[in-house]
Amino acid sequence: MSLRTLAPAHTFSALRHPHYRRFWWGGLVSLIGSWIQITAQGWLVYDLTGSPFMLGTVTMVNTVPTMLLGLVGGAVADRSEKRHLLLATQGTFMLVSAILAALTLTGRIAVWHILALSAASGVAAALDMPARQSLLAYLVDRDDLMNAIALNSAVFNGSRIIGPVIAGAIIDRFGDRTGPGLSFALNTASYLAVLAALATIPVNSRPPADERQHLVRAVREGLTFALGQPVLRTLLALMAVTGVFGLSYTVLLPVFARDVLHVAARGYGLLLTASGLGATAGVLALATTRPRRLEPVIFALHGACTVLLAAFAASPAFPVSLALIVGVGATMTAYLSATNTTIQALVPDALRGRVMSLYILAFFGTAPLGGLVMGALAQAAGARVAVAVGAAVCGVAWCAVQGWRRARPPRPAPRQGAADASPAPPTRAGRGV
Repeated sequence: MSLRTLAPAHTFSALRHPHYRRFWWGGLVSLIGSWIQITAQGWLVYDLTGSPFMLGTVTMVNTVPTMLLGLVGGAVADRSEKRHLLLATQGTFMLVSAILAALTLTGRIAVWHILALSAASGVAAALDMPARQSLLAYLVDRDDLMNAIALNSAVFNGSRIIGPVIAGAIIDRFGDRTGPGLSFALNTASYLAVLAALATIPVNSRPPADERQHLVRAVREGLTFALGQPVLRTLLALMAVTGVFGLSYTVLLPVFARDVLHVAARGYGLLLTASGLGATAGVLALATTRPRRLEPVIFALHGACTVLLAAFAASPAFPVSLALIVGVGATMTAYLSATNTTIQALVPDALRGRVMSLYILAFFGTAPLGGLVMGALAQAAGARVAVAVGAAVCGVAWCAVQGWRRARPPRPAPRQGAADASPAPPTRAGRGV
């Protein structure tokens, strides 16, 4: 990757759009609460069961609906007023969190409750994620879309800096049962911020009636488009492998904290915070140095992440592990943001929800398999071996894609100053922005 592939950009240029700015701030508050809950739930599950496999099972139950319903969710997003759909899904998340808090604080919580509520959240997420990704194009100009994607990723990962530390401190202060319950209650309140933002953004993202298709036909059209694009196929395949064998290291962080590094709940929170710190730095760097050619950036980031993940698996001490997890977070999240931007640049507005549902399916939808594989491998051979094997598989996939890139015919050179895969500017008619 050459420095000539990078161009300076204003790091926060998307925030000059008032609708996006409101959505961004509401999401920041809500996502801090979500990471408080994610951290507390992982600790609670491991405290209740002592099983790494059960940690993977909870992740599987939460993400199976994304795998099964993701394409339908994308088609629904393309047919719907995305803001109204997000109000419904965020309200569902709030209700689930409130039930989880009540069960935990009253001492009635059991693993089957967590599994059932995780499944309910997963169904809502299958509709929420494609709508959230496709709404961004209605909140900013095309020139700021990549910056908006990077800042959206930054707020998601920046919340990982704050949320896990808060959850770890609450659990340390109030204990292994009351602490998670209070964390879930705090997350419930945090949803008010994003619901208020969505309720007050005057954006029309409903497609014209003549563009709405039968659901099955709409899903098939999205699949046909994506599979007919060689670059899209390759990016989605690499993401699927990374989702199963790369991202799943997060499922095992409670095991690393308690049994490998011996740092208890506060150390677990610090591991998640370090990952969030690195992720935020990575996406802000991507937003600041806007790449002119994303493809070499994507593969450089993926290769670096694979090497750092393997080093984390072998890390001998907690400070070293913290430093390595910062690097993993930075490279993994910048890789995701660059891939997201490339895919969105290749997609017409009418298909955005459906193709973005494939992006979500390729990464988050593969987590059920990844959670089970990594959980079972950690149960049999230990957390270090599981993460090392995952890094090795990601490395093999990276080598295979590099071989394909060298073997394919060269693409025509873009016009001077044009970015890779730059589409024609979309129409703004009917968007209300």
